Amino acid sequence: MKALIVDGYVDEPAHFGVPPYISAYPRYVAGLLKIAGYDFFYDTIEGVRQHGLKEADMLITVGGVTVPGNYVGGMPMTVEEAKKISKKFVGLKSIIIGSMGQYEVDRSGGVVANLKKFEEYDFSLWYDYERKLYEILTGKVWNENRYSLVKIASVAGAAVIKKHPNFPDLMCEIELGMGCEKEIKCSFCTEPLWGKSISRPVDDVIEEISSLYKSGCRHFRLGRISNIFAYMGEKHPDPKAIESLYTGIRSIAPDLITLHTDNANPGYIYSHMKESESIAGTISMYNTRGDVLSMGIESFDPKVISMNNLKIGKDQVFDVIKMINDVGGSRVEGIPKLLPGINLLYGLMGETKETYKINFETLMKILHTNLMVRRVNIRKVMVFPQTPLFEKLNGMEPKTDERIYAHHKFIVRKEFDHEMLKRVFPSGSIFRDVIIEYHEGKLSYGRQIGTYAMLAGIPKILSLRSHVDCVVVAHGQRSLTALPIPLKINKEGYDMLKWIPGVGDSSSIVILKRPFNSMQEFVQKTNLKLPDWMSEMVSFER
Repeated sequence: MKALIVDGYVDEPAHFGVPPYISAYPRYVAGLLKIAGYDFFYDTIEGVRQHGLKEADMLITVGGVTVPGNYVGGMPMTVEEAKKISKKFVGLKSIIIGSMGQYEVDRSGGVVANLKKFEEYDFSLWYDYERKLYEILTGKVWNENRYSLVKIASVAGAAVIKKHPNFPDLMCEIELGMGCEKEIKCSFCTEPLWGKSISRPVDDVIEEISSLYKSGCRHFRLGRISNIFAYMGEKHPDPKAIESLYTGIRSIAPDLITLHTDNANPGYIYSHMKESESIAGTISMYNTRGDVLSMGIESFDPKVISMNNLKIGKDQVFDVIKMINDVGGSRVEGIPKLLPGINLLYGLMGETKETYKINFETLMKILHTNLMVRRVNIRKVMVFPQTPLFEKLNGMEPKTDERIYAHHKFIVRKEFDHEMLKRVFPSGSIFRDVIIEYHEGKLSYGRQIGTYAMLAGIPKILSLRSHVDCVVVAHGQRSLTALPIPLKINKEGYDMLKWIPGVGDSSSIVILKRPFNSMQEFVQKTNLKLPDWMSEMVSFER
């Protein structure tokens, strides 16, 4: 029997799988197929769009976007595509896995998801999908808990990453746990539907990462958990467990390139500040620079917080942000090790025009108190059946004033993001291993592999998927302008030279006066002075 895995990409509250990320879903599925004795193909939705479906006896499609965003590395599968794939499949059995196995919903906020099984598939699986798939594949029941099966499947399926078109430039999303430790759940979130918070054993995580590392993975994010500070802790944090996790990873993957994390509950951090400070210190010590703790603050408006059972008030947020800044704000080549990220959500109960004002003023207060925030994510809520928000709205769509929402997003990007970006990534900051993803005009755009990786625009056409080190020279609202280093001043054209600090409109003088053999000769011939940090990055190669 031969199976076809179609990775339609996922974007769920604590689980990301859009390139350059690969989620745990296809890796676990590959492992379960190996356990059951199946041969299999792995393909992405991009591959299916280009060349159609490969022939197989069984189809397993992975998909689901429940926290929609903007995507550069790939476009997640739509509901319509999922249906067409199954209709075109001519094998014996078809299965859909992921949040799309529970909800028919596409990439859009401000809507209500449909709680509906796909009629086009023989099986629709999400919760506890590993044990259910095991039973479908083997005809046997897995009587132990889910993580005992995940332990085997995650290792057995690790090598499937080699089949991904981005490999080896691929970030593996690593599952640490599931569920939510909050007693009273946030009104909108689907993570509590997985049940009470449960953590995956430290040794199991390390064993999976070891297998992925041996298969060629060098980029890891500790995700698939709603709050890393509650890992192995639940009611109280367990700093020793997290230290064991990080030291274990560093031991078995000594040459990793990226080690990042994802979600953190600011309310939990505030309630356990001493232990959380210790945990943040551990993360900052063993991670790689540019890491982000994504905090679901959702709103600073006290009324919205109260009506939606949110995690923390705006006054407490400052203490949490300051602690993370103090512990994680140290820089490597200009890049902070660990910073908070803020999620703001609109369309919640109790929201008014005043909510937008409160949120904006609070962000500006963060800016003016010289704290650092890595990024602010603004989106509209998606309403899911079985959540308190769905019940309160009686299944109706959430209401947001489109005009106010659009203006709010614009003003945050203009007034807050631009200034914060200059603070977090000052000119002279060095980005290593930026991978070129696309071209626009005379610019090449690329990102490092990492959590909420910054987009860098480079004023030169570079080969797609090539790797380049670069230095920051200017700031937009959500992206940076950077120059490749070392900068070959005797070779580069006008479009590149004009971005050099200290050159600008005088780039024609540089072109007329070159070649140069040294910085001293450059200054003498052009009468231009570069910042010291830029001078160190110039090459006089001819």
